[in-house]
Amino acid sequence: MDALIAATLASLRPTHRHAVMDLVAQAGIDVGPWAVKRDGTPVRKPRENPAYCYDWAFGSDAEGYVLCIWHDSLGEVVLPQGAALAFQENVRQLALSLDRIAIDRTQPSDIRNRARDQAGRARKFESALQRSFRKQLAVRVIVNEGDQRADDELGTSKSTVKLRALDDARWFVHRYDDAMGDALLVRGIELPGVAGTPADVVLDQESPTTNMSVAGQPPGDKAASPAVPPTYVDQFSEPAAVAAREATVLLRDRSAAVRARVLARSEGRCELCARPGFLTAAGSIYLETHHVLPLAEDGPDHESNVVALCPEDHRRAHYGAERLAMAERLSALLRERFPA
Repeated sequence: MDALIAATLASLRPTHRHAVMDLVAQAGIDVGPWAVKRDGTPVRKPRENPAYCYDWAFGSDAEGYVLCIWHDSLGEVVLPQGAALAFQENVRQLALSLDRIAIDRTQPSDIRNRARDQAGRARKFESALQRSFRKQLAVRVIVNEGDQRADDELGTSKSTVKLRALDDARWFVHRYDDAMGDALLVRGIELPGVAGTPADVVLDQESPTTNMSVAGQPPGDKAASPAVPPTYVDQFSEPAAVAAREATVLLRDRSAAVRARVLARSEGRCELCARPGFLTAAGSIYLETHHVLPLAEDGPDHESNVVALCPEDHRRAHYGAERLAMAERLSALLRERFPA
């Protein structure tokens, strides 16, 4: 390891146990919500509010994000600008592994519940990485030190933070792979020379929907091979429909590349009921894309959290009496498609 990087890493090892709420506030994140429970009742000790104090990520697009990272997870990376200190792990795969434990009915309920909670924290952490990359936001890092669970104890044990400190430096997400979830977070070096929005950088140039024009065969018909592959569209594809939405900011949170790959994956059929999408007046096959874990709940905007549904099933997924059961079915479907 480069001597300067080694010295920097050593200097970041925490020596005091600061309350995570205090460090989050020091980073400029509003901690007012810590004073109340999720039901709105006051909390006697805000620093110990379980709704927040165990999280791994904090903040928003407006404030920026703070991530809690283990000191032992930091290492050296070599960039064109030189050696740097970085964090590079696939937190999405961690969340998927925890999901499998959470739905494993052979496991005791306390282990399943712990895994479910940890999976939610991992998704929130990954969402912060993804959004910081797309919007080119600086990230603050709280460095943790303590008893970290072993890899083979995933879901069955929990880590214990003994010391923590807020790094003074800004960190920047240099890479985020929408398809796989790989990310590279670098200390003190901004991402140089990025043209367009960060989301443009991760577009899959081999996406099967790139440059599609008119509809060919009926959805799901694999017997014939059309000369021109079908076009797949969703509720965000038509400008008029987008303009009519109450909160157009939601569209900016959705990657066009992710939606295109999900629609192509569906081959024009609802991924829940297998009903074919209908043909639009423009000759495209219409389905609706749906985030199983909502973006508003820090669900990640990538293929392992997005499905293509017929309009009826999409409405049921949002408003139906069975929407929770549908969410479980869709989550199970995605876990099968995206094993760790």
